[in-house]
Amino acid sequence: PMPATKEPNAVTGSDHNSRRVSLRGSRVLDLPPAVTRVSDRAQNGADELKRAAAGRKFNAERVRVVWRSSIGFLVVLGAWQLLATAGWINEVLLPSPLRLLETFFEMSKDGTLARHVTASIERVMVGFLLAALVGLACGVVLGWFRALSEFVKPVIEALRPIPPIAWTPIAILWFGIGNAPSYFLVFIGAVFPVFVNTFAAVRNIDRTQINAALCLGAGPRMVIFDVLIPASLPVIFPGLRIALGVGWMCVVAAELIAAQSGLGYMIQQSRMLLQTQQVVTGMITIGIIGFAMNSLMTLAERRLIPWREAEK
Repeated sequence: PMPATKEPNAVTGSDHNSRRVSLRGSRVLDLPPAVTRVSDRAQNGADELKRAAAGRKFNAERVRVVWRSSIGFLVVLGAWQLLATAGWINEVLLPSPLRLLETFFEMSKDGTLARHVTASIERVMVGFLLAALVGLACGVVLGWFRALSEFVKPVIEALRPIPPIAWTPIAILWFGIGNAPSYFLVFIGAVFPVFVNTFAAVRNIDRTQINAALCLGAGPRMVIFDVLIPASLPVIFPGLRIALGVGWMCVVAAELIAAQSGLGYMIQQSRMLLQTQQVVTGMITIGIIGFAMNSLMTLAERRLIPWREAEK
């Protein structure tokens, strides 16, 4: 007789579709393939139930957060409208929410708002994409090659504290009035957050992953594109989100001075004509678009880095 194993009810091995199970005080038994398949299906079913329960819990939490946020907005808007209706707020200086809603529909109907929104989004996307490409490339290269970073990084760190708005006179002198100064200012504002996060992610990556890839025969190109960059994405994406937000603020500031279209230009022109309702409508539109951009970046982060959600 075969000796019994020490652990009760332990799976000792498998042979194709059968499993060998040892029971205390008995021989080792071979489970038939049918029993093995039933066991595997039961385990898979339990795993699916766990995932479904986790998904329902996550969705319920999201609904709860959205509901609470909506209540906060409604309370603020309601109080604002009541104060304006009671005459405690001068509607010339701060129009009521209903007046702003009416202005929003009027500007949407005649195409004014759409024209300025399109111009601003085009400028911020061009500058942001250029900043993302340059920031990612410089961050990966300087993070990987330490000797090179000792020469270049001090120059970058000297330029990084300069506010993007301080570059406005230089941008106008170099590029004149038009889209080019806005592209440049968005690039200056967005490139440094991308570079800093990418550089930190590459420099602080776990060397075990790189050593494992090298032991398996990976070359430098494969290490960078298949190991280094994917492992750095959880740190890189927050930098991209920050860069997009900074770029959106920079493009509006640039349009206040060096543009003939865009939300910033619209706000400036409305201020000069004392059209406060259009000024506030433009400001609210800027906030809504910025919120939508951040939400899209968060969604892209969840899609491209699914393992980060699983770790939370």
